[in-house]
Amino acid sequence: MNQMIEKLRASLPFVKPFLPHIAALAFIALLGWANGYFQASKQVVNPDLTDNWAVPNWTPYRAGPERMIVAAMNIWDGKRAVVAKKDETIQKTWQLVGTVRSGKTYAAIIQLSEGKRIQRAVAGDVLPNGEKVIGVENGTLQIDIAGTEQEIKLFQSIKVTQTATQTEKK
Repeated sequence: MNQMIEKLRASLPFVKPFLPHIAALAFIALLGWANGYFQASKQVVNPDLTDNWAVPNWTPYRAGPERMIVAAMNIWDGKRAVVAKKDETIQKTWQLVGTVRSGKTYAAIIQLSEGKRIQRAVAGDVLPNGEKVIGVENGTLQIDIAGTEQEIKLFQSIKVTQTATQTEKK
C-alpha cells in the first residue's frame, strides 16, 4: 500500500493540470449512470406488451419478359451475344438398361421414362418414340431412327490383347 501512495504522490504534479478534465469526465459518467438507473427503475406503462410484428409478404422475383428486354438492349458492350442454335434432338422416353439371352437370341431390357415400367424388345419391335429395333446383341442395341442406324452400348468392350499387354507390363 505504501508503494501505491508513493507512486500517487510522485505522479500528482503531472496529473494536477488535468484535474478539471478528470472532474468533468467523472461528472458526465455520474449523469449517465443516474439516467440509466432511473430509466430502468421506472414503472412500465403497459405490462401486457406482446410482440405482434409479422414477416413482410414479399412478392416473388419475376424476371420474365423484362429480363429479355434489358438483355436485348445495346447497352452492355456494343456486341450482341451470339446465341447458339439448339440442335433438334429426339428426346428419349426410354433407356437401355440391359440385355438378356434366351437360347441364342438376345432381348434388350428397356426402362421407360417414368422409371417404373420395364419392357423387353427384340429385333423388329418398335420403341415408344417410334424407333425400330434392328438387332440386339450382348450389351448392344441397334436401332433405326428415321432412316439412320445407331448403336447403343451398355459398356465399352476392351480387347483381350490390350489387357494382356497391360498385365505383362506390371
